[in-house]
Amino acid sequence: MDHDAFIGQVQARAGLDSRDSAEAATRATLETVAERIPASLSDNLAALLPQGIGEHLRRVVTTIPDQPETGGRPKYREFLDRVSQRARKSAAGPRGGRDGQGPTRLGR
Repeated sequence: MDHDAFIGQVQARAGLDSRDSAEAATRATLETVAERIPASLSDNLAALLPQGIGEHLRRVVTTIPDQPETGGRPKYREFLDRVSQRARKSAAGPRGGRDGQGPTRLGR
């Protein structure tokens, strides 16, 4: 699957009304996941994703390369809140505004 198809799937499955929202949700979700897993696992997972999308897993800087920065498994609600905060920040940047649909609409 290529980048455009992946983002199209995110947009369709999450019910988002724009590609920008799907890009923001993807970026926010993967960066939040990267905070919780070792860097080596992030690299392995990134290699399985379309070019450009996997890079979101590599952008998160951890204090110890093979250890998650925060450690432990987050609670579901905490994870969704972190993704939502990160998506709002990225959407407020050069990519433009948001449509009000948050990544919390992604399935469990």
